[in-house]
Amino acid sequence: MEPTAIINPEIMHMSTAVEKDWEGCLSVPSMRGLVPRHKTIKVRYLDQQANEHEVKFTDFVARIFQHELDHLDGLTFIDRLESTQDLVSESYWYQRYAAKGS
Repeated sequence: MEPTAIINPEIMHMSTAVEKDWEGCLSVPSMRGLVPRHKTIKVRYLDQQANEHEVKFTDFVARIFQHELDHLDGLTFIDRLESTQDLVSESYWYQRYAAKGS
């Protein structure tokens, strides 16, 4: 996805399908978390010319959008974890998961 100015974003619809995957963030340095996110979302936002857009995002882009929208709501990925066992150090994550390609 090209860099896009997204003003006043809101999620209009979320799929019932949710997938847990690893996330990291500069707001939580040196940590990774296994975060559940909706696989498909429909969003509405304004661009820099105040034109309204409604777009469907899926998979990785949907995950990123939800992650960044959480920041606007004062949340980090840690707030979305289902269990503290889903949080690991980045060094552990690299040793255990990144080397295996997951």
